[in-house]
Amino acid sequence: SIFNQNTFFLPDHRLHASTKSYKEAVSSSSSSTTDNLTYGIDAPYSEANYDPYAAAKYYKDRPVESLSRLSQIVGKSSGFIVDTLLDAKFNREERLVDQRSEELLELVSELGPTFIKIGQALSTRTDLLPAKYAKGLTGLQDAVPPFSAELGLQVIESELNITIDDVFSELSLQPVASASIGQVYRGRLRATGEEVAVKVQRPAVLSKVALDLHMLRSLAPIYQKSKEINTDLVGLVDAWGEGFVNELDYRAEARYTTEFSKAMEERGLGSVFAPEVVDSLSSIHVLTTKWVDGQRLADSDAEDVPRLCGVALNAYLTMLLDTGTLHCDPHPGNLLRTPDGRLCILDWGMVINVPKDLQLSLLEFIADLNAKNYEDVPDDLVKLQFVPANKIEELRSSGLTVAIANLLSLAAEGGGPKGAMKRMVAQNKEKYAEALKDFDDLDSKEATEVRQRLFREDWRRQMAEDAISRDGSQASASSTSTTADVTMKIEQMQEQNADVFAIPDYFVYMSRAFSTLEGIGLSSDPNYSILQECYPYLAKRLLTDDSPRARGALKMLIYGKNGNELDLSKIEELSKGFESYTSSTSSVESGRGQSNEGRNAAVEQLTNILLSEDGNFVQDLLLHESAVALDATIREAILSPLEPLRNSPFQLPSLGLLTLPLDVAKATLELQAINESDQKKLENVRIVTDAISRRRGRSTGTSANANEPASPIDLVRVLQEGNKRQRALARIGLRFGGSITHVQAKRLRERAGVKKNGDDTIRERLANQGADTLEALADAISTLDSSLSNRK
Repeated sequence: SIFNQNTFFLPDHRLHASTKSYKEAVSSSSSSTTDNLTYGIDAPYSEANYDPYAAAKYYKDRPVESLSRLSQIVGKSSGFIVDTLLDAKFNREERLVDQRSEELLELVSELGPTFIKIGQALSTRTDLLPAKYAKGLTGLQDAVPPFSAELGLQVIESELNITIDDVFSELSLQPVASASIGQVYRGRLRATGEEVAVKVQRPAVLSKVALDLHMLRSLAPIYQKSKEINTDLVGLVDAWGEGFVNELDYRAEARYTTEFSKAMEERGLGSVFAPEVVDSLSSIHVLTTKWVDGQRLADSDAEDVPRLCGVALNAYLTMLLDTGTLHCDPHPGNLLRTPDGRLCILDWGMVINVPKDLQLSLLEFIADLNAKNYEDVPDDLVKLQFVPANKIEELRSSGLTVAIANLLSLAAEGGGPKGAMKRMVAQNKEKYAEALKDFDDLDSKEATEVRQRLFREDWRRQMAEDAISRDGSQASASSTSTTADVTMKIEQMQEQNADVFAIPDYFVYMSRAFSTLEGIGLSSDPNYSILQECYPYLAKRLLTDDSPRARGALKMLIYGKNGNELDLSKIEELSKGFESYTSSTSSVESGRGQSNEGRNAAVEQLTNILLSEDGNFVQDLLLHESAVALDATIREAILSPLEPLRNSPFQLPSLGLLTLPLDVAKATLELQAINESDQKKLENVRIVTDAISRRRGRSTGTSANANEPASPIDLVRVLQEGNKRQRALARIGLRFGGSITHVQAKRLRERAGVKKNGDDTIRERLANQGADTLEALADAISTLDSSLSNRK
């Protein structure tokens, strides 16, 4: 079914075949009274044009309307408020928490569509609503009885300027699903025979939503001041308001639905789509899409559910970090597995736009976490809008940086909260083995209490040390968290540090999406790790985005904080992630391993990056590292036999011209000598060489280890592609020559400044003259490359 869990399903939704007119069929099947067809009446603004200032002016002139609604809200909620106050007074909150959660659920449902939507949003905001009540709202159903069939017919014909019997060969007499904002009919087009879903908006919704939003916005500052929280509640209401009011314009939903499918197709994500919109039968209050058959992903027992979770995650990361249009209703009912193994994402009424600057800040944050660069996390949190810029020093002194690092450390290993808890307990048993040695049973109540006490002491010490040192470098794994738990912990941090920490609106929707996907993934794989599943998209994005900030994030990831030594393990992870992303998302067959389409696409994309004629950051890094490796390898091969001479304990005194040749030779050896940094580069060369040899052995059937995994990307095929790009290879060769000269010139400059025992004049002069010559050569090569570019 195309419909999600937040809908009211009706037993009588037979498709009407036109043996008689649809109007006659509706009249004979319905006894309800026709309501008035009213849209945009008694509202301060139109659909998709939320304006809180216009609303304030509008309702200021209509005090009776505002007071009437306020008295209605107070009348319905006063009993619940009094009961919760009495619960606190008589210490019975814990005992009655389930009852109060149910009562809150009923109250929110009775208050109408605005409060239902806000209740759903608050179900993940324990920073704004006590957790014991927020949890209860997760079961909130936006399900109300339908409005009359005659009114639905009137809306469809009036909005679309059609006659039902002319356009539809079949249409359900009653809606197949109904919610507070609209209801859906199932039909068949007369012209094409295709099945469609026709969503019709409930009349007079806008006036109710506008009034409720105005009242909430007026009360928000009072609540914020009373709770002393840092979250901008007025801004939050405005964000909700913009989303709710935009949702009432079905033209916007149609546009977002179409744009999503187009964006996924353009990016090669053929395994995910949204329903196809029938534009000719859609308007501001009616939306018609092709009918989608499928099963809720959360209910499916198909073997490819984990793969589709990865597809969904890549789609949401693409929305968040690339297209900038994020789907805001990611509950399980909106994710369908279609019979052909694709993923369909439904209900595009609510979206938020993610600015480009915020997208890049998220990329930098993910790269910092992956590189364990916790020192820059406070700056990342400012960019991500969790912390105001003027509060950054308070953040550092609070110790929250190490807390966040600890929260994420175990989450990356998968298995959800239970898996993380098991790992943490096992680690603590080992860590505190000396203190627990007298216990026969390490899981006994007494041993557990000792272990937990020591853990709490260590946690406080780490927080204190981080606050004092402000280096954020400690990252011991000590959290039971993964997506939902991380969100909860962050909300607890906000609650405990309300003057420093705020939770931006986009994070709520992002965490809801990831929590949903993680829950589905864990149901089919107990070791599922959503943070690890994020890596393929990160790899693809960092390898293909040539913007300055993306370059910085990539450099942080593969070089670390110091930025000196290349981490080959990160290169391998990026390569595997890049292929994994392309294989899992390009097509259903590729994701299942039934075709090479994804691998071939990965090779093609990698070829375009590595063999780009005009160059890019990834190519520049590769040329630089290759130049460094070649420089060190050649020097080692030439100078190794001469090392005894350079390190000889017998030193002749300088005798002017008589010993000048020997002095020059020795100075040259010192400038070309292999140092500790060179040794690390040579070790990387040996690792790469061994990997290539093992791969060659596998290809010829002589591998000693048949189970050794294959290389993530077929570099031989990449090089074969190079034969077709002779001009590009010529320019890349030039740039490689420029990289070698730059590397050698830089090394000579650095060694010219290193003071040695004795007279350094000859060595410095040789180094500087050599560097001058090499830099001039590098400039000449760059000029030649530019001239080739201009001739294209």
